[in-house]
Amino acid sequence: MDLKEQNWQNFITNHLRDWQGIWTRYSPEGEIIESFQSLRSFRSNPEQTEIYQTNRYTYADGRIEEKNWQSNKRDKIQSDGMVHSAFPSMRSFFFEEGAAGWSATQLEPGSIFQPAEFFFMHEDIRHSVAIIYQGNGNLMRMTSIREDAVEFPSKYWSKSVNLLPERDLSGNWQGTSVTMTPDLKVSQPIQTQLQWPLLENKTFFFPDGISLSCPTKLNIGNSFTIAANWLVTDSQLQQLNVKYDKEGVYSGLTLEIFQLSNI
Repeated sequence: MDLKEQNWQNFITNHLRDWQGIWTRYSPEGEIIESFQSLRSFRSNPEQTEIYQTNRYTYADGRIEEKNWQSNKRDKIQSDGMVHSAFPSMRSFFFEEGAAGWSATQLEPGSIFQPAEFFFMHEDIRHSVAIIYQGNGNLMRMTSIREDAVEFPSKYWSKSVNLLPERDLSGNWQGTSVTMTPDLKVSQPIQTQLQWPLLENKTFFFPDGISLSCPTKLNIGNSFTIAANWLVTDSQLQQLNVKYDKEGVYSGLTLEIFQLSNI
């Protein structure tokens, strides 16, 4: 199976479900902008060559907004990632384990841009974190999305939407790391240990074990890394990070899976 076919198959295997969730958007200061109910539904034809996506948002005032996309495999899979249904300049990268990321291929100064949306999965639960920047490079907002493919509301979420002041990720976290390059090649796993938080980034702690480390301002001319992680259990952690080079070009997505060691 070639690499773009593998990327497509990883998406089909793990994400072709009805994901019911809660979106909460935050300002750069950590204040809640809004929180609302969601459904992100992904279906396919029997041959799995057509994808039908529905996003439905139910807001606090009762208003319902729905968006629908239909795309075919021939147009969607590319050698540099799967084309985003709503933003053709973005690509998606899917690991076999279920974790994934959306990224812009090239950051364009002067326009609002989204350098990353990270997806974490464990069984029927999916968490994602999206980051958006203004045209001047200032952080615009972050969004935490908690989703369950079985029931709503989920028994695995709290009702909290406020950011936490801190989260203890100290200890001897040991694990493996793999990186997917822009041409979809996945490196061999290497042994690694948790590096958190990232220097020069600001850290945000969302409810239910999700943390984000990102710059508050991006400048073309400086390379940067954005990372997020999910504390699945007290001793299990998933982490994703995306890197951009000095020209604002996407240069890779890394998945790290850790266990807390008592040694």
